[in-house]
Amino acid sequence: MARTVIDDYLDDLGTRLTGTWWERQAILAEIGDGLLDAAEHHRAQGLSLEAAQAAAVEEFGGPTAVAEEFTPVLSGKRIHRYGCTLTSLGPVIGILWGTAALLGSFSAVPRSLTILGLILMGCAVFVGVPASFAAVASTGRASHFVRIPTRLAAKALLVTAIMSVFIDGTLLITLLTLIAEAPRDLVVLPVTLGALMSITRITIAVTSVPRLSPDRALAATA
Repeated sequence: MARTVIDDYLDDLGTRLTGTWWERQAILAEIGDGLLDAAEHHRAQGLSLEAAQAAAVEEFGGPTAVAEEFTPVLSGKRIHRYGCTLTSLGPVIGILWGTAALLGSFSAVPRSLTILGLILMGCAVFVGVPASFAAVASTGRASHFVRIPTRLAAKALLVTAIMSVFIDGTLLITLLTLIAEAPRDLVVLPVTLGALMSITRITIAVTSVPRLSPDRALAATA
């Protein structure tokens, strides 16, 4: 089947939209239906099929401008999705590593280093939790009450990601040191599960969240 002006327009627009494949397809389907309706209107006025579709596309606007209009909404959904993921992993990771500590896995760590590590991670949590709340609340159902610009929400999520990497990185480095020096003290199950969850959160924070940087993906909009 021969391609049409509308097909080419939707393909071009699809390459400029952010968001998941499903989100992009839903937007393209809705826009495609609207363009077809507009083209039918022009056809009824006597234009040829190609001319009618070209007129419909011209009226709708260029793909770059249209994609920019959807950027805040799609970016907000991504911020909310990643924010919820990082936030939900926090308590799980805390419980697993806390259980490992209570069972004596970190008994070989000097008390002074343990206290220093707890203070630093406490500071990271103190900064990361409010940032995570701001990112999630301002892009979800609570956005009616927590009004933060999308660009600022992205920055808040980046802060959460940095704090997560710091906490998980500290725990993993400590674990590697204990594996080398005092492996017999480690309680395998909680330590293994804690390490896996920390690696998962680091992977999400490092590979996914930076793509939401406001300088790369977001329009300056509320």
